Amino acid sequence: MGSPGTYQWASSSTRASSCSGSCAANAAWSEPLSVFLPAAHPLAQGLARRPADPTILGEIPLVLWPRDVSPRSYDEIIALCHRVGVSPRIAAEGHSVQTLLALVAAGFGAAVLTDSHRALRRTGVTPRLLNRTSTTLHLVHRTDNASPSLTRLLDALTSGPR
Repeated sequence: MGSPGTYQWASSSTRASSCSGSCAANAAWSEPLSVFLPAAHPLAQGLARRPADPTILGEIPLVLWPRDVSPRSYDEIIALCHRVGVSPRIAAEGHSVQTLLALVAAGFGAAVLTDSHRALRRTGVTPRLLNRTSTTLHLVHRTDNASPSLTRLLDALTSGPR
């Protein structure tokens, strides 16, 4: 339990909801995946900017979260590659979205992230939607938390738009 002025719950904005102890993961929303490419890469140029088939993940090295930081995200990207018949080539790893995008901008490879990350508008990076992909993001919270704020948030997530 938190003391006054401290957070009593937190959300996970990763695709990896990993709980230990008394916590629960509630599906919050789903959104498409995008591949974030170096702006100068041929796959990021001209007409190539339209949504891409996931097989392009075999055409460029990838920058990913380390598996120990986000195992489900890592596994989801590797599984996507295998599902479309490509062998992923991992060029670099980063511990934050900003680090991943900086590695992309520097030309180390491409990152697979939720499409909402395009709102960051990182210089030197071009996002392309990946056709027929989506991921579910989760709200992770302690099950013993009776916070009215958490209760209202969970109610809003389960009741949908009004």
